[in-house]
Amino acid sequence: MIIVDKIKDDKKAEEFLMEIGVLKLKKECPYCGCKEIYSIRRNHFKCKSCRREWSKYNESIFKDIRIKPLKFIKIIHELAKGKMLKRISEDLKVSYNTVLKIRKLLLKRFIKKIFGIDKVKEKFSIGIRFKNNDIELKYIEELYIEGLENITNEKLGRLYIFKNIHGYDLYIVFSEKVIKSLEKKSKKINLKEARKELHNYIKHFSEKILRGKISNKHTLLFTLAQSYVIQTSGSENLFLIFMELLKSNEEIPE
Repeated sequence: MIIVDKIKDDKKAEEFLMEIGVLKLKKECPYCGCKEIYSIRRNHFKCKSCRREWSKYNESIFKDIRIKPLKFIKIIHELAKGKMLKRISEDLKVSYNTVLKIRKLLLKRFIKKIFGIDKVKEKFSIGIRFKNNDIELKYIEELYIEGLENITNEKLGRLYIFKNIHGYDLYIVFSEKVIKSLEKKSKKINLKEARKELHNYIKHFSEKILRGKISNKHTLLFTLAQSYVIQTSGSENLFLIFMELLKSNEEIPE
């Protein structure tokens, strides 16, 4: 990515994050409000009035994540390329939990942006249409199982995948629990054929499911949306979307 390639050290990374509004640093004492503060050691300040010390990253996006700015940007960069969390952890030599925390910052914000939903139900479906080189992705909250019981589906983890129904090329039903009425018409998905038919769209998330990496509804929707944006507008655009989402302080409901 052109943007990331230009950022060579933590100073430049911090400047970039502040410039775009992701990193917000207060220039006053968080305890007494005095504006006369000074640096005492790396990333720490002291108040001239109350004499208390604090990390300059208190109350910032880094408050619960012990990571340097450059590594933070690189993790976002790798997430935008669709890499698995474990691979990012290994490649960048950071803990898996750190990568997970950063992905969590994005998770519900990204789902809301792509699907327009605040709260995800325990059971829902996703409709996918292919139009030439374009893809349409839709979250469908109302799920009518009765109309699907006698239609063959391909099972992949917690997903029941139907083809060419309800006007969609691919209709994916997700449920936290097994849907017994759909099991009788389920067969194991042929990933090789599915990838060929769907222009490799499901390759990314299908591999994650098979490796046990998609374990819940939020992870599924995040991965689908991630694949969708990468396919339709590229990973560089997804990186910019992620950065824009990190500027928000909005709390998304559980």
